[in-house]
This record gives sequence, structure tokens and C-alpha cells, in this order.
Amino acid sequence: MNDKNIQKDAGNMLGLYKAEWLDEKLYELFRAPNYFQELETKRPCVLIGGRGTGKTTVLKGLSYQGQYVLCGKDPRKITKWAFFGLYWRVNTNRVTAFKGPELVEQRWIMYFSHYLNLILCQLMLDCVRWVGNIQSTKVEISPSKMRAICATLNIPVMDNAESLSEEIELLILRFEASINNIADNPSIPLSMLGSPLDVLAEALSKCDQIKGRQFYFLIDEFENLEDYQQRVFNTIIKHSNANYTFKIGVRELGWRQRATLNSNEQLRSPADYERLNISDYFTESKFSEFAERVIQSRISSDFSAPSDLLPGLTDFEEGDLLLEKNYSERISEKVESLLTSSDLKKVHKLRPSELYFLEYWSRNPKNDSLVECIKSYLQNKEKWKDRFNNHFYASLFAIRKGKRGIRKYYAGWDVFVTLSHGNIRYLLELVNEAFMRHKAMSGNLGGAISFEAQTEAAEFVGRKNLSELEGLSVEGGRLTKLLLSLGRIFQVFAADPNGHTPETNQFHLSEEIVDPEKELRIQNTMHQAVMHLALIRFSGNKATEDTDTRAYDYMMHPIFAPFFVFSHRKKRQLTINGSQLLGLIDEPKSNIKKILSSTNRSDSDSLPDQLQLFESYYAVD
Repeated sequence: MNDKNIQKDAGNMLGLYKAEWLDEKLYELFRAPNYFQELETKRPCVLIGGRGTGKTTVLKGLSYQGQYVLCGKDPRKITKWAFFGLYWRVNTNRVTAFKGPELVEQRWIMYFSHYLNLILCQLMLDCVRWVGNIQSTKVEISPSKMRAICATLNIPVMDNAESLSEEIELLILRFEASINNIADNPSIPLSMLGSPLDVLAEALSKCDQIKGRQFYFLIDEFENLEDYQQRVFNTIIKHSNANYTFKIGVRELGWRQRATLNSNEQLRSPADYERLNISDYFTESKFSEFAERVIQSRISSDFSAPSDLLPGLTDFEEGDLLLEKNYSERISEKVESLLTSSDLKKVHKLRPSELYFLEYWSRNPKNDSLVECIKSYLQNKEKWKDRFNNHFYASLFAIRKGKRGIRKYYAGWDVFVTLSHGNIRYLLELVNEAFMRHKAMSGNLGGAISFEAQTEAAEFVGRKNLSELEGLSVEGGRLTKLLLSLGRIFQVFAADPNGHTPETNQFHLSEEIVDPEKELRIQNTMHQAVMHLALIRFSGNKATEDTDTRAYDYMMHPIFAPFFVFSHRKKRQLTINGSQLLGLIDEPKSNIKKILSSTNRSDSDSLPDQLQLFESYYAVD
């Protein structure tokens, strides 16, 4: 493959980081994550993960279309399948039509239940018809079963499966067309929730195409359902029979309702379903292995492994790069008259970043002078080991404080993996942007990608995802403001670490007495922030309730760290209260200043280059 084709191949495949953009190519590029086998079991499963964590790809991989491609499009292998996956994405335009003041909620439940029956029956019939076409066989349903199916749907008796499928398809279209005028036409025949599914699934299980195998309903974007619609789904999940089960894909905190239509009946794990949280399965090392397979599948074999293409820096190497070229000479001149010739020779052998840290440490009035620090380090480096381990990385953010250009490097495969935090879409965006910048700088895609190109790519992806937050939900504008405020606070913390707790980049919400309306705003803001990956949350208590906002520690998603320039690593936390949190959204300038002042810091330092766009947002009145 020539260089031009290699570049086109990498650019096309890495840039297609949404499953919806790949069409059938999605299945060819599919790489099963380590939790995939858990979804292949017969019990209901709820797959929880943020936007871009691969839920859609995995659910489509379970579908019969995906399984067919994965088995090499060999019709003979279909007989060995244990299940048939039926993928359905919750379309907001459709499901939000089933609400409004025209009807009370109980009536909407009845109409949505009927609509759901039609949709799921159609999915089963489409699948069996597809298998019949692939195997050149005819789908046959016994006359008695056909009468039963049609009776549950309140439709005339059909002659065969083909006519039944066509009739249900027409019913769906007519029903969707009439739903906005439903109050004017209340006499539409309705079906009982789940009844048509039970009868049709049992009938199809006897067909040659199915032969007793189970249907898996793969429901994607479950969070798009209205609350009552989630209860409708919960009811058929709770009472599904042996012929079908459900695999639900939902964002964290997107499954808002656990009750069925019977308010006294709840879905509970593990009794009713298996809860699969993607973040629990993707430790950083496991995600790195999985991600490397995904990246490698999308680029030409002429490329090296992703870890070779994206070289990283040790902390000392990064310090040397960030420091001025004559830094060592300047420090040597500063101390030469105060050191013995023997010690001075040893100083000349130290790397710039070592000298920098000794100078950095001496800036704190509580510590020794620079000369004393140098003498101590030369005499006993082991004594300084813990100081370097605990504070050296944090000190890197102070090297280019207030200066133009790159203030901190974000480079290396391991760094990109950490920035992604288990999100395969973010990782694809980072790698693709690094490739494209490398190409722009060097004119080709050969060789390792420079640290500069990687860092600029990381900054760009952080800015891009920050700007996209506004369009993700009705709370998007508030979430953007929250991140801009938190990002500035953590950026100032990072640039001024001396004498403070290093790498403070998390926060905890303290207990406080607030009025119910304000508490509801706090909870809603935090839930939206977590669901849309503005924030990630951590808890050491497995019994913690999802809705217990104050039981968690929070961190801006690491993808934003390069844009704001603070540590992407999970480290230490700041405590704020809910009122301060809302203040960072409603009155950002004054509340940023107050929080910084409480730690003896100021926001008077210049913004990093990439934040200049938001200068007016941060400007102090």
C-alpha cells in the first residue's frame, strides 16, 4: 500500500468514531470487549456507560445482522447461533409524541404499550423473514397460532407470516401518523402489554428458522424514554418469558425508573437483571489492551502499534523540554560562589529538571534555601526520593506559568488512554486528531507523532467536547459554564502548586442545609453532568444509591484536562458546598475568586492560549 493510500485509510477509519457512521463496516471492525460474554447469557442485562463508551457498537454486534458478518456471512453457521439479537434504538422524536395534556398518563401508558407491542413484534418477524431469505426457506406459522397472534393485536386473521409482517408495518405507520391527533380519534383498537410478544415469540420458536432459540431485544438509548415509558419497559422485562429477553443500553443515571407499572414492584439486581457497568470492566490496563485492538483494526498494517506511534515522555524528559535551554547554566551561575568545586562539578552533571525541582522546592519559605537543597540532594538523593515522587509531576505545571505556547505536554499512548477514561470514542478522536496534525506538520503519516502534535490534539478534542455539551441537553449551557468555572479553578491550582496539596483536581460536595428547590437544582445539575460525561464520579461504597449526590467524589472528565491545563490523573480533592456549585454557574466570576481565595490563590495570572477565547467569561469585574 502506498503512502497516499495509507493516509486515506487511517484518516477514513479513525475519523469514523460513531457507530452510526460506519454502517456494515461497523461489524467488520467490531472487537468484542471483555464483558461481551456477559451479554450473551439468557438473563436480562442492563449495560451502563457514558456517551461513546461503545454501548451501541456492542448491542449492534449482538444483533443478527452483526452476528452474520462476524461469522463470515456463512448461512450454515446460523443454525449454531444460541440467540437472535433484535436491535432497536429509542428514537426521541417517536417516544416524546406519546405525552401531552391531551390525555392523562394512564391513557398514554395504554397507547405506548400498544405501540411497543407492534414495534417488538415487527422486529421478531423481520428477523425470521431475514433468516428465511438467507436460508431460502419459508416462514410458516400454524393457523391456530396465527389466529391467536392476530387476536392479541386486534387485527383480522392473516394468511401467513409475510402478510402479518406487512400488516403490522402498516399499523405502525398509521399509528405514528395518528398519534398527534389521538384525542380526536380515541377508538383505535389497542393490545395488552406483552401479550402479543408472548404469543408471537412462542409461535416463531416452533419455526424451522428459530427452532427454540431465544430472541434478544437490544434496546439502545434507554435514557430517551419518558419516565412512564421506562416503567412500561420495566414491566415486560420483569415478566418476559423463556422465548425472549432484554439487553438494555443506557447512560449512567439515565435509568431513572426502577418500578414497573405496579408501583409496589421494583426491578432489582441480580434477581431480575444483570447490571453491567462498563467502567467496572474497563480497568485502565484492560481498556488499553482493548483499545489497541480497536485502533489497530482501523489503520493499515503498515503502521506500527499505537503505543509506538504515540510515544510518551518521562517526567524528567518533560521537565527538560519545558525548561529554557540555558536553565542549567543560569542556576549554576547563581550558586557557584556558594558551593565547593567538587559539588559544583556534580551540579553540572544534574539534568535541568532535577535542578528545577530543587529550585522549586526552595521557593517555599518553609523550606531550605536553594544552596542547602542542592547540598542535601547531592549528599543523599534517597532522602529526596519521596519528595520527587509526590511533588515533581505537580511542579511541571508551574514551569511555564503565565507563558505563551504549550505549558504542559499530554503525550503518549498511556496518557491518551487515561484521558479517554474508558471511552473508546474519545480515544478514537484523540488518535485521529493526532494523526491529522502529524500529517499537517510533516506532510505524511510516517514515523512517530510528535509530542507537540499529540498535545495540540488533546487540547482540541477537549475544546470540541466542551463546545458540544451545549447541544446535548436542556442543561447543556449550564454544564458548559460549570466546566469553565471548575476548569479555571483547577488550572490555577495546577499552575500554583508550591506550598499546597499537589494535583487537586477532584471535588466533594459537603453536607449543608438548603431549601428543597435548591437541593433539587443541585441534584439535577450533578445528574446531568454525570450522564453527559461533563463529570465522572467515584465511590468506595458499593451500597451507595445512584441518586445520593453527596455520597460521591467528582472529577471533570479527564478529556478536558489538556484544554484547561491541569492533571488528568485521579488525585486529591477540594470540598465545596452545593451553593458554591450553583454559584459557579450563576455567578462564575465572583465564586471562582472566592474559592481560589480560600486556598490563598489568585486568578490574576494570564490564561493559557487556548482559553483566551473565554477571556470575557473569566474577566474580574
